[in-house]
Amino acid sequence: MKTNKTYLCFFEGNQEEKYFKHFSRLVKNEYEKVTIKFNKVEKLKVLQTASTLMPKVAVFDYDNNKKEFENKIKICKKGNIDIAYSNLNFDLWLLLHKKSFNKAVTNNDDYIAILRKEYGLGKTDNIKKESNIDKILEQINLEDIKFAISNANKIMEDKEKENKKIICGNYIYYSNPSMSIHNFFNNIFNRYILKAD
Repeated sequence: MKTNKTYLCFFEGNQEEKYFKHFSRLVKNEYEKVTIKFNKVEKLKVLQTASTLMPKVAVFDYDNNKKEFENKIKICKKGNIDIAYSNLNFDLWLLLHKKSFNKAVTNNDDYIAILRKEYGLGKTDNIKKESNIDKILEQINLEDIKFAISNANKIMEDKEKENKKIICGNYIYYSNPSMSIHNFFNNIFNRYILKAD
């Protein structure tokens, strides 16, 4: 049975957008009967008001800005948009593809040195530069994504045990390290990819 699934997406940054496109290619290369697409919407407010049968997802980070982060959550809840957040930022999600990491960090740049090492980049390489994003993505396959999901699940299980949740309306999130992006990919694997095996 063929599966064609398209999501309408808001991406906060180029790193995230390229990652999702990379994921689409990996799925297509591995499972010829499964097509997962991500159609980009430039602004979160546009995604919120978009009237579509396509599922909607917003990919964004905490970035040490509680007010802005919670505003994005509120927009998503009003617009029936799946939330795929990373706290502190998307670098944590990339790091989990290569190693388990559950240490809280304080600055947005705290993952960079570890990411450079794990992905074989130079000590001063800018990880946001297009060519370096590509070098990172070239080293990520579907098994790595499953590994990242597993690592994220462990982090979130520990967070739930701590019960130090933060509530925004009816949405619960946690201090770093935490995320929900792994849930999004886990759902895709379970709904579409594993059924294609």
